[in-house]
Amino acid sequence: MAGPVWIDRAWWEHLTPSPMHKLRGEVERHLRHWCETEYGKFWLNSAREPGGVIRIKAGDAIPDFHMVAMRDGLKFVAPQERMREGHRDVSIGAREYRSAKPRQAGELMLSPVIRLDLVTDPALMAAARKFDINLPSAHVTEPSILFSAPAQILIAPKGWPKKSFVLYQHIFGEGGSYPVDGYFYVGITTRSWKTRWAEHRRAMRKGSNLLFHRKLREELEAKRVTYIHHKVMAVTTDVEALYEAEEALVRGHWEDTRRLNMIPGGRAGYR
Repeated sequence: MAGPVWIDRAWWEHLTPSPMHKLRGEVERHLRHWCETEYGKFWLNSAREPGGVIRIKAGDAIPDFHMVAMRDGLKFVAPQERMREGHRDVSIGAREYRSAKPRQAGELMLSPVIRLDLVTDPALMAAARKFDINLPSAHVTEPSILFSAPAQILIAPKGWPKKSFVLYQHIFGEGGSYPVDGYFYVGITTRSWKTRWAEHRRAMRKGSNLLFHRKLREELEAKRVTYIHHKVMAVTTDVEALYEAEEALVRGHWEDTRRLNMIPGGRAGYR
């Protein structure tokens, strides 16, 4: 597909943390340049299609456009990660995919993603210049803040932000778990995920003993957190589809020791 790439301002500001609002133009500029590459053109074709996915196996590039923005003004696109054995699959189910071809053994079907990493800590900024994710967490006083979402929501959105429901994850950790393999909590909201995150943070600070709140508090106090990743998984106006997706995600990772949900998701959790 030809034509320049635009990031929808309403959706960007509705979904991203407030400090990232002003970075939309920079992200858009770097994304346009990236989409002129051979891989970028391939990525963009899927990213513009509802339910579009890219099939990958171990060793293939993960279809994430990942930009890093630092407090000192430096901004760059990070090298793409490669899929490795044991990569945590957090897809929301084949019924969401445009492709009718069944998934093959060892294959993942991943939606193209736009991710922005906002780095303000001096030690992390020095490490980011060297693409070093193994910086000792004790050196970090301010974890980087990541946001990611399926690219289609941001560059070819459907519907209105304020009338949509969100399925999201909060992921946090250090070192090699960056950016998606740390402790994680899956949630849904009929409001903004940012409102729910603020409520979670307040509960954590007040000593809530819920597993998510307790683990985040403990890891922060022990200086074992170098990043906090807010990952939007899906946006919909169908609340039942939202419940089903949350339930499937939590159920699919019930044995994962990094999971911080204490009860099943969706309607099962309410029951």
